[in-house]
Amino acid sequence: MKALTKALTIVAAVAALVAFAAQSKADAIPYAHAGTVASASTFTATGGDIDAYYYGQSASDTDVIEIIDLTTGKTSTPSFDNQKTSPGTEIDFGSFSAGDTLEFVLINETLSGTTNKYTFSSIASDSYDDLNHVYATAYSGGTLGSTSVPAGIYVGFEDLPYDSKNTIGINGNSDLDYNDVQFVFTQEKIDPPSVPEPSSLLLLGSGLLGLAGMMRRKLRA
Repeated sequence: MKALTKALTIVAAVAALVAFAAQSKADAIPYAHAGTVASASTFTATGGDIDAYYYGQSASDTDVIEIIDLTTGKTSTPSFDNQKTSPGTEIDFGSFSAGDTLEFVLINETLSGTTNKYTFSSIASDSYDDLNHVYATAYSGGTLGSTSVPAGIYVGFEDLPYDSKNTIGINGNSDLDYNDVQFVFTQEKIDPPSVPEPSSLLLLGSGLLGLAGMMRRKLRA
């Protein structure tokens, strides 16, 4: 009886582990820690044209996006006006050499006047408030609008400055939910990856399944 109970316990543990592994495959979208600054990522081109697909937005301000190649100094044309772009819209940001380090920049045109340019970046020191304004994670592919989007990197921007004491006094205060403007980019990689690889969990689950099978055969013998 004790042996049977032990075997059933192992089977239950395996089922829970496999379920967790399957869940870990899902894209980590949206950002799960609203109210806290997202960990910064380093973006590196893998070579070729960077295609971007508009994912969505929840911002009332008008924003546009730039990509800066920090290796060559090249800056893309501001694109993806969030108030005029539909999900699934594709834009080619141009060709970038493999290994080039990239910076993603959002320009809040609603806040930007003739004397100030309110920019928010994947590099904290280049943001208006010196904070990271980008959340990035792997995107496994899917459909946006009527467009089939390949696997790539999901990027969500925060388009307002964060000031815990609200002393900046411009159009509210950031909620740090990183969903104000969202895109999927191809031909690049991020470091560190935001989503843990499930392969090790699946291997462990397979091993435990084998162990449970062995115990079951012994019980029948």
